[in-house]
Amino acid sequence: MKYILNENIALRGWRLVPFAYYTKHGSAAAGLSAEEYFFLSACDGKTEIDGSAEEKYIKKFTENGFIAPAKEGDSLSEWQKPRYCDNRYFPKTSWVITGKCNYNCKHCFMAKDNAHNMTYFTRDEWMKTLDDLDRCGVQYVTLTGGEPLLHPDFMDIVREISRRGMTLRHLNTNGALITQQMLDEFKSLGVRPLMKISFDCLGHHDWMRGVEGAEKQAIAAIDLCIENGFPVYVQTCIHRLNIDSLYDTAVFLAKKGVVEMRVIRTTEAPRWEENAGDACFGIEEYYERILEFTEKYAATGLPMTIDAWQVLHMYPTSKTYHYRPVTGGCHSFRPSLPVCGDNRGTVCINSDGNLVPCIKMAGYFDKVERRLGNAKTDDLQKILQESKYLDAATCTVAQLHEHTKECAECEYRKLCAGGCRAIALALTHDYLGKDLAKCLYFKKGYMQKTDEVFERVAQKTGIVYRNTDDIHE
Repeated sequence: MKYILNENIALRGWRLVPFAYYTKHGSAAAGLSAEEYFFLSACDGKTEIDGSAEEKYIKKFTENGFIAPAKEGDSLSEWQKPRYCDNRYFPKTSWVITGKCNYNCKHCFMAKDNAHNMTYFTRDEWMKTLDDLDRCGVQYVTLTGGEPLLHPDFMDIVREISRRGMTLRHLNTNGALITQQMLDEFKSLGVRPLMKISFDCLGHHDWMRGVEGAEKQAIAAIDLCIENGFPVYVQTCIHRLNIDSLYDTAVFLAKKGVVEMRVIRTTEAPRWEENAGDACFGIEEYYERILEFTEKYAATGLPMTIDAWQVLHMYPTSKTYHYRPVTGGCHSFRPSLPVCGDNRGTVCINSDGNLVPCIKMAGYFDKVERRLGNAKTDDLQKILQESKYLDAATCTVAQLHEHTKECAECEYRKLCAGGCRAIALALTHDYLGKDLAKCLYFKKGYMQKTDEVFERVAQKTGIVYRNTDDIHE
């Protein structure tokens, strides 16, 4: 009898991960045994499978929806066919397709008045980059900028991602250029990205973004996306001037149907300090204000998830939370963990083509002219075989501990796992240096303070949240 793979499953292999598969709308590849992989490779709609020899696999993969009996004429798409990628495994890319922006944001090094950042990918360059990403087995794409919708070929890039069977997973945008026509074509292509729209609090967004009417445009974009069935994730930069509007903004967004709000401390970048003076929170001040906000918002029972950068992640629908700085666990920790899971799994490409371990580091790498490889001019597969970029992306906690002895000896080392490399780089100019914000978090007792917030919420409202972190030996 003949069987065929589910249309949302593709077989892949890489160096060190030779047998794996993607599901089109997942977030990473999953492993298979060699026997499972070769059985599924034969489920191509054309190969006769010996039912007696493969009975256990037929039963297993039919029941879980991986395969089905083939009909006459069934065949695999090009995307589904087994493919070995001769490079290390990277499932995702975060790709700045243009440095151009239509806003003049007070904190951003890609604001429209920063002319030196106006690089972008030409048609030949983005086609070459997509060819390389596809050949390397990258499946999930985040398009960002600048403002990605300003790219003259934006929809062509989206069409080409879709044609290859890749997934446009996230779209980072200020929302001003989102149209019904664009969303209609997304739907016709089967493209349903998480729409990550910037919104810096009611009454403050225009000032932060440097454009009159930006707040109205962002709200209209949020409404349009939700009306069309696209999930919306709002990113909010917080500082001393807008913190008192955070709660009202969160309630406003939650009632609209926004699925998640990410709150980010606006950091001490030169552009931000020049434009906003002392509006930047100190780290502990930020932690304290976020906990005040959390206690108030958690009591509402509203379903929108809150991701408070470097503090906590709160999931009202499941009534759970975890400490955002905890990236390891006492029982799951191992020295071979990557210093950053996102860096390890994401190929980050700046608008000039330069590769960086994390998009948040792009401005720093530009400033010091550090180069790890270039997607426009270099062979990406060779970079993902052996390079300075690969060394940075796959760097382990053991290497960090060898470099920074204080981290190796810290009582919180299994929970912190080194902390955020972007913060460490910004504050110490050392990729393997200490994340001083995490040091403050753990040593000043913010895990306990977070627990106390949710204990008070339970006492006042009866809404009980459960902590999901592995923090005990």
